[in-house]
Amino acid sequence: MIAYTVKAIFKLFIKTVLATLLVFAQGCTKFSQLNPQAPTAIVTAPAVFAPKLSTITVPVSFKVSALEEKLNQQITGILYQDDNLEDDNLKVTVVKAGNLAMQANGDKIYLTMPLRVSATGRWRWEACKMCPRLEKTESTTFDVIVKNESQLTLTENYQVKSTSTSDFEWGSTKPVLTLGPLKIGLASFIEPSLRAQMQTLAAQLDREVQNRIKIKEYVQQAWNQVQQPIPLNKELDAWLIITPQAIKVSPLTASNGDFLLQIGLSSYLQTVTNGKPQVKPNLILPPLVTDNQLKNNIQIGVMGEISYSHATTILKQQLTNKQFSFADGKDQVTVHDVALSGNGDKLVVMLDVTGHTKAGLFTKNIAGKIFLQAVPYLDAETSSVRVRDVDFTLDTKDQLLKAASWLAKNRFAQTIEEQVSLPFKTQLEEGHKLLQQNLDNASRLNESIKLTGQITEIVPDAIYLTPTSIKAVVNAKGNLSAQIIGFSRL
Repeated sequence: MIAYTVKAIFKLFIKTVLATLLVFAQGCTKFSQLNPQAPTAIVTAPAVFAPKLSTITVPVSFKVSALEEKLNQQITGILYQDDNLEDDNLKVTVVKAGNLAMQANGDKIYLTMPLRVSATGRWRWEACKMCPRLEKTESTTFDVIVKNESQLTLTENYQVKSTSTSDFEWGSTKPVLTLGPLKIGLASFIEPSLRAQMQTLAAQLDREVQNRIKIKEYVQQAWNQVQQPIPLNKELDAWLIITPQAIKVSPLTASNGDFLLQIGLSSYLQTVTNGKPQVKPNLILPPLVTDNQLKNNIQIGVMGEISYSHATTILKQQLTNKQFSFADGKDQVTVHDVALSGNGDKLVVMLDVTGHTKAGLFTKNIAGKIFLQAVPYLDAETSSVRVRDVDFTLDTKDQLLKAASWLAKNRFAQTIEEQVSLPFKTQLEEGHKLLQQNLDNASRLNESIKLTGQITEIVPDAIYLTPTSIKAVVNAKGNLSAQIIGFSRL
């Protein structure tokens, strides 16, 4: 009976202790519900893509022989004529005796042109004033070779400036007139007239060269045609837009029978999808700038886009049901749901979480939503969009400081920063591949233009946030030349 009583008392004691511990444990556990407001929407101007300035080179060449032919057509017949015997007892007529020949090297043109000179000299002699005057005229014909050297430069109004100097040399013998008993050398009489005419002839050659090399026509054609949208891919409905801003040219030079010129169009290049863009060409040419170091370096903006809904799906795969521990396991947070959105120039990450912290016998539990905001950037090494400067929104931070300061103070925000990664590699590689395929094919992109070049480097540029998506832009660097069909003609 006594043993039974002791046993009953012991059971009662155990129950009492357990009940007391349960009540005590309940009294040492605190639960807080988090329900902060989403951050107020920030109204900003639509993000504008800022392309980098590139230089597209347009090679121009035309045959020296074509200019030679044109000059031979224009310079014909009598070049100089003096029919007056009374002033110096000499008449001279100079005619072109054959085709001029042209050679060009560097920035100079060298011309040789055969001339035939017909000269008539008069001899007069009077023994005295009362004596009859004796008079005789004789004619002779001889050849000279004119040598002309022209230097070519370009002006800012797209004119070719030719500056020439001319000289001549006699044939095998100098001209002589035999007048009775006299032999008169005509060289000293004719040379001043011929030399005076050399500058006139040089000026005529300059005018003809300047009139035949129409640089402005070539440049205007290139300027107009590159502004038309260029199709890149039918399936994606992708187009290349070239917006020229300035024009540079290399010095006009000649080599191997061709005049050579590189036109550099300083332009903004951009790729777009979803239909042929409507553009309004600017047909006014800017002043021409000569550049001795003209390079065809380009930077084409390649844009990848990911919607917030798709980005949310990716983050759910990365974070949902993931548990994070801090302070040697005393602090724990579990993520149950994720949503991503944009607000101004920042990303907003909503996390539905539960968590707790322990301090001795005391436990603090939390549950609810928290909001973090972060600055997105494009990571070059991983070709992904990542975030930095992650922090709780003001309302979230205010509630955490009141109910769960331990969460606000640990490394949770930094840990989320390390976890967020939105891959863009596939999209960017496809954009790179698409551009290079078009450049490799060197196909006619429209009825007037062929593009050839190479993409040598992909460099991250910027992130743009829209109301519905994240746009990541990289610069495809390389070189690009445009061939205008039917371009190189005099």
